[in-house]
Formats: sequence, structure tokens, C-alpha cells
Amino acid sequence: MRRIANGLVLLGALVGCRASAVISAGGSGGAAVHSGGAGGSGGSVGQSGGAGGNGGSVVHSGGNGGGNGGGNGGSKSGGAGGSSGSAVGSGAGGSGGSAVGSGAGGDLGTGGTSPNSQSCSQPANGSPILRLLTNRELQNTLDDIFPEVKGQWTSSLPANGLSNYGFDNDAQATVGAQLVSGLLDTAQSLATALVGTPLAQVLPCSASTANHACAETFLNKYGRRLFRRSITSSEHDRYLAFFDQSLAKFDFKTALKWMTIGLIQSPNAMYRSEIGVAQGNARKLAAVELATELSYTYTGTTPTDDLLTKAESGAMDSPAKVAAAMMATSAGKETLQRFFASYFDYSNVTSIQKTNVPNFTALSADMVQETRHFIDSVVFQNKGGLKELLTSTSTNPSKALATFYNFPTPATDFDSVTRPTGRGIGLLAQGAFLSVHAASDASSPTRRGLFPFARLFCLTKPSPPPGVPPIPAPAPGKQTTRQRYEISHASSEPCKSCHKLFDPLGFGFEHFNEAGQYRETESGLTIDASGTYTPAIAGAQPFSFSGQEDLAKDLAQVPQGHECVANYLATYAFGTGQSCLGASSVSDLQSGKIGLWDAFVNLANEPHFQTRDLQ
Repeated sequence: MRRIANGLVLLGALVGCRASAVISAGGSGGAAVHSGGAGGSGGSVGQSGGAGGNGGSVVHSGGNGGGNGGGNGGSKSGGAGGSSGSAVGSGAGGSGGSAVGSGAGGDLGTGGTSPNSQSCSQPANGSPILRLLTNRELQNTLDDIFPEVKGQWTSSLPANGLSNYGFDNDAQATVGAQLVSGLLDTAQSLATALVGTPLAQVLPCSASTANHACAETFLNKYGRRLFRRSITSSEHDRYLAFFDQSLAKFDFKTALKWMTIGLIQSPNAMYRSEIGVAQGNARKLAAVELATELSYTYTGTTPTDDLLTKAESGAMDSPAKVAAAMMATSAGKETLQRFFASYFDYSNVTSIQKTNVPNFTALSADMVQETRHFIDSVVFQNKGGLKELLTSTSTNPSKALATFYNFPTPATDFDSVTRPTGRGIGLLAQGAFLSVHAASDASSPTRRGLFPFARLFCLTKPSPPPGVPPIPAPAPGKQTTRQRYEISHASSEPCKSCHKLFDPLGFGFEHFNEAGQYRETESGLTIDASGTYTPAIAGAQPFSFSGQEDLAKDLAQVPQGHECVANYLATYAFGTGQSCLGASSVSDLQSGKIGLWDAFVNLANEPHFQTRDLQ
């Protein structure tokens, strides 16, 4: 199929602060059309239908509404979507939008953003929004809706970018050229597999009465699952007209294939609607929107047919009860595990090298599993909180990793063992975390200190000025790592004013080398892992430490740390760093009344989960 003449057409434009994209797929038989536009600062985005290529017809179009938002604060709102009842627009704010996130640039990087950590007198409603599905969410969705072809099709979707906060589910994500092309390829791959041998199981009538009525049966069932609501009469008629036009030129399977491609490409399938209906001074999410939000937040996939039915009939349980049930499933556990992988930034340990550490590459996957099993034990099994994650005296290595650490050997791989006294405590003393937050040939006080600075105190990492010289190469036996960093970072500007904010925290980890192994000395030199630090946050008290164990205990006692992790949990769940969306559980986290599992589940009780601001 020729994508330019008769197939996929992409028009990308940058207008003001938002990009616009047009997706159309036509060709022989045609396919769906999805277009978006963007305004300036706080511009609007809309989706509308258009005609396909040869033999193509309109498959889906936006409704009468549009979205508008913006101005300072980067808020968004969406309008109602014509007869389909779906929203067709979202906008993004101009000068109030968040800064572009972190990137490469040595130990310091290019700056970044933390969720707003302001104290909240009460939880807030956020902005109405259309959230583009992530690649993982779309993959899970299609696998769950079409289990008959799971593993028989290929996803060609590009990797999701990371938000300013380190997560891949940014609510501000938009459609770009690679996604347009990858979505068409993905939809074609699945639809081709679907109309093969599995079709008789997916659609039994196709084996005996492959006609308009049979296609209607498919549309009513799978259109509802893909749109996460019943299709409207206008959508019903439009898709069947498209099927009939294709059937006039091709066979039943080909016509059904292109209708399936159109359904998958529809904005109603690709976007999660969290728009709601205006009621007084807020917008209340519809029951099917709430079911969708619950499913993607707590299982990373589409609502089940049963949950949709309950939502449509008004029989769905309370959001918190549904969330708790979802979190008891393997999909629910994996969803929260992904939060910790991003928050602690440990999972890419398998993609790095340690030039001076034998067997590191062979053991790096075990390091990931050690941390995952540790989180499972602390958070899922024992319902622990931040304090337990930071100060637990146990860990979960494989037998080979225990030998690497010189720890007691577990009964079986990844069973819990007690760490030797003085060899670190908590997740911040595990190999995956320590290795990622280090250089390839040495530890890094800067990288290790930046974690509590940004992820426990919710402070924004400053961008380095131009022309900053690199850290001198390690000098084993001549200088300790701390001495190298103090000479380069603490002795003069332009480095001193920034690095004094986080390097002192990193010095507390200096008894661990670049691969997370404990060392009493560094190439025969005495290690100084002590320090005194006062977080640059209102009301924070100074604390002193000597080594990682002292530091971890001190960090666990900083009240703002619990508030910060609550902000990150809300940011992960809601896809935005907007202030005060997950504020209700902070005091209970600080007191130890609840753990992180409960705090995540309790987000379903937040006002933002069910209501939105009008704008």
C-alpha cells in the first residue's frame, strides 16, 4: 500500500506550545481518520474525521466540542463530543507549563522537575483531560480484548518519552509522526492476524453467515471494548457503511480487517477520556470514564467487560474498593512495581557497564530481581511505607549476588536474608540503585545525593552553567572519590553553589563502590562517609550522619519525604505534577498509619479521581 498517495498521511505542525497531528489511513478499502489541531499558549486540540483513500469513507470524527485551556498554570479542558458523547479536545497551558525534563550532561544533567511539594490545606481537583494511551497500555489493551491472537501480532509503536518526573505516562503526551506510522502498522498486524484462523473463534458467524449482520455483531462487541463505552448510533452507522463499501470491493475478511484497523486507530480507542460532565462548579466523570481510569491506573489495561457492564448499569463498587481488588491481582502489583522502578530509577542497571568490576554484567539482572522481591516483601506483603523501604535490615539477593556482596546465602534465590551489621540498610544500599547512581568506573556522590534531593525532598535539580569542566579521572591510592569531588565541586564556583545542595548527601554512600559492593577503604585510603545536612525546605531540621545506615535513618525521619513520595505517587497515577491531587494520605504516611500500598489505593478516594475543574 502506498502510504503517501493512498495510505497514511501525516501533517505535523507546531503552533504555539502544542503540536498538532493528522492521522489518516485510506488506500484500498480506506481506514480511519484522526486529526488534531493546536492553538497557541493554551490552544485547543480537536479531532475530526475525513475521507479515506480509494474506496475509503469516514470512519470516525470528532464531535461538536473542542478543548481549550491554557494560560498560566497549563490547565486543560475538553468539550463534549457531539452525538458520540466523547470529548474531542484538550489544550495545554502556555507560560505555566512545566519545564522540559532531565537529560544527559554528566553527573548533574540538565536540570529537571519535581512534583509541586507545597503543603496542601485540602486535596484539589485537577484539569479535565484526554490521556493518550502509553505503548504498554495499548499492548495490554489489545491483548486483553483479542486474547485469541495474543503473541501473533507485532507492535511497531515507538518508545514513550519520559515526563519531567521520570514516568512514561505523561498526560501531556501528543501524537507524533512515529506514533502515527507505528499505530497503523500495529493495527494492520493485529487485524491481519485476527481475520486468519482465529476469526472463527472470535466471530463464529464468520464461518457460516459472513455478511453485514455478522460484521455488526463484531462491531457492537469489540467497538464497545475498544472505546470503553457502547458505540453510538452514528458511530454504528458510519463504521458499518465503511464496512459495506469495502465489502463491495473485497471479501468479508478484508472488509472486517479494515474496519478493525479503523476502530483501533480511533481517538476513542487511543485516548482515555477524563472530561466528565459539568455539574455546578466542577465536572463529574461518567461511570465508564471512572471505570476506565480505575483500570488503567491500577492494572495498566482496559476495563473488563464485566466492569464496563457494572459501570453502565450503576452497579460498580466504590472506587477504593475496586482499586483494592485490582491491586490484589498480578497486573495490579506490576503497575505499582513500575512506579518504584521509575521512582528509584534502578531497573536500567542491566544496560550499564562497570569496567572494573568482574561479573557485574552477569549479575545485573539479579540486582533488579533483588529489588523487586524486596519491594514485594516490604510494600505488598507487609504493607510498609517509605521508612521501611529506606531502613529495612533485610534484602533479597540471589545466591550468586549474596556471594558478590559477601552476604549470608539465601535458602533459594531472592529469599530474604539479614544484611550484616554495618553493610547498609534499605533499598538505597542495594546493588541496582547504587550501580545506576554511579559512574562506570567509580562511585558518584553527585548522582547518589541527587536522589534524596529530588525524590525525597522534591527539590528541583538546577541546570549546570555552560563550560563546567568534567570531574577528574579516578586516582586510585592517591585520592578518594570524596576528595576528587570536593576539590572539583566544593572549592570554587561555578560548581560550589549547586553541588553543596546534594553532594554532601552522596558522601554518605561512599562505603559502596560503583557496583554496590561494600568497601572498608578505597584503594587503601580512609573513607569519610560523614556529613551534616539541612534540606532547603521550610521547617526542615539539620541532621548529621556517619555512613549510609545513619543517612537512611535520617532521611526516613524527614517529614517532607513522605509528602514528596505521596506527590510522586499521585503524579504517576494521574500523569501530571499538578499540586495537591494526592494530598489526603500524607499525614497517615508520615505517622506510619498506612503504607505505600494503601496510599496508592487511596488515590481512588481523592476528589481528582472522580471530578475535574471546569477549566
